[in-house]
Amino acid sequence: MADNPHRKSSDEHSSEGAAGSVVGYLLAGILVWGFLGWLAGEFLGLPTGIGIAVGMMLGAAGAIYLIMKRLSA
Repeated sequence: MADNPHRKSSDEHSSEGAAGSVVGYLLAGILVWGFLGWLAGEFLGLPTGIGIAVGMMLGAAGAIYLIMKRLSA
C-alpha cells in the first residue's frame, strides 16, 4: 500500500479534539474558580456575588491562557 499524502502528522490536533479541549478548559476554569470565589466570598464576608464574579473571571482568563499555550494559537 502506498503512503497517504494527505495524512496528518501525529502532532497536529484534530478539530474535534481541539474543540472539546477548549470547551473543557473553559467550563472547568469557570466552575472551579467560581466555586473558589464563592468560598472566599463566604470566608471574607464579601457582598453576595462579588467573590463568584471575580473567581469566574479569573477562571476564564486562566482557561484562555491555557488554551492559547496548549494549542499554540
